[in-house]
Order: sequence, then C-alpha cells, then structure tokens
Amino acid sequence: MAVLGGCAGGPGAGNGPGDGSSRGPSRTVTPLPTAAPATVAERCFVDGPGDLEPLEAADGSALTSVAYGAGTVAVVLLHQTGAGGLCGWVPYARWLGERGVLALAVDDCVHGASRCTPALTGDTRGQVAAAVDAARARGASAVAVVGASMGGARALGVGQAAGADAVVDLSGPDRWQGVPDAVEAGRATTVPLLVVSSDGDTGIDGGVLDDAVAASPARVADRWRLEGDRHGWDVVTDGVGNDATVSSEGGRVLAWVRAALSG
Repeated sequence: MAVLGGCAGGPGAGNGPGDGSSRGPSRTVTPLPTAAPATVAERCFVDGPGDLEPLEAADGSALTSVAYGAGTVAVVLLHQTGAGGLCGWVPYARWLGERGVLALAVDDCVHGASRCTPALTGDTRGQVAAAVDAARARGASAVAVVGASMGGARALGVGQAAGADAVVDLSGPDRWQGVPDAVEAGRATTVPLLVVSSDGDTGIDGGVLDDAVAASPARVADRWRLEGDRHGWDVVTDGVGNDATVSSEGGRVLAWVRAALSG
C-alpha cells in the first residue's frame, strides 16, 4: 500500500491533529507524540531507509522531516495536499541523495507529526524558512526550494523570502492561500526561477504561469510547458511507493538546479 498525496484543487488541508490553532498562547507547542512513526517505512509504507526527525523552528515549533544525502547543494522539498504529506517526495528525495545532493522533505504545520504554534501555522514563509535554515545547518551553502502543487505555489510565493537561492515550482496553482499570487510572486523573484506545468493539467492556468515567469527579473527565469497531464511530484517520478522511479524530467530538474546554483 502506498500513501498518495493530493491535488491542486483548494487552499490546502490538514489531516487532523497538526493544527495548533486552538491550543492556547502563541508559543504553546504540543510535544511530538511518542506513538508517531519513527521511520519513513512505517509512515509511508515504502521499503528502505529514512528516519523521520523533528525540524525545530525558532519559536519552538517542530515540523516532521526526512533527509537523504549530504553536500553543499541542498533541495528542500515542499509537498502537495493529501494526508501523506512528505511521503510522495520520498522516492525523488532518495534519488537526489544518491547523487550528492542533500534532499530535505518537510511536512507543513498540519501534516504528519508536525506540531506548531498558531503563529507559525499561519506563516508559510516561516515554515519554509525553518527548512531552508535546517539545510544550511547541515552544511549546505546553496539551497533550492522545490515544491509540488500546493508546495509549488508556496515555493514561488515565499521561497526567496524564506532564504532560498533558487526556486522550482512544479504545477503550482496561480493562487493559493497564504502566499502572493503567481504574477506578483514572479515580480518579486530575483533568484533563479523554474516553473513547470503540463498543458493537459486542467487545474493549472498555464498562461498565468507564463506571465509569472515573464514578470521575474531573475537572471535565470525558465518556463517548461510539458505535454500530457502530469501534476506535482508526478512530473519528476513515475509510479508511487516502492514502484516509483525517477522520470527524465526529474533528471532535468536536478540538472537545472545544479546549473542555477553554480552560476
């Protein structure tokens, strides 16, 4: 059984106990439950390595995360909607880690075992910044934020403000709660930017994403429009769980990240 992750259809949804909005003062954080899965295998129903770790934010919040590989180049992976949270990124994260990249997949405040203050729950930039800071603390000198669907809109909307050196948006809707719309975000993005979508993906307005990239003053601002209807992390992987393999587009994204961060 594989845990699947969601779609582009709405402003984001949690899966129950991750929302700290009614837990009292803004600095109150519920500890990670002792019964929470400790490994990717337990949580995501996939074979292979991967320990889930709490990624601590400055206000005491903790986001669940998993890291693969090491190196001076890091990729922070922001997930799409669905109860699986970061699980859909695991095949690609492992693949990146095997290729000399530090890959850090992280849950937002309302997925997995993440426990956040109400302030951080409502602060998308702060959540992404916590992940970028964690990647740098592990030794990365250059960090790309790569997001799928909801995560793509968040990557484009707040990636640079959160400290990213490059931004990749895979099928991000042009509007999403808690972040600027795509064109406004494009205008504010001066770091290398890549926006990818499929022309057959009916939930995505490819024309607006074209405008977002055209509005960016970044020295590298690339737009890939693909055939078919792949969405989110399905752009870079084929299949799910133990059957997942990295697609040719997954290799292209890694090559783009390396070139963008070396320039």
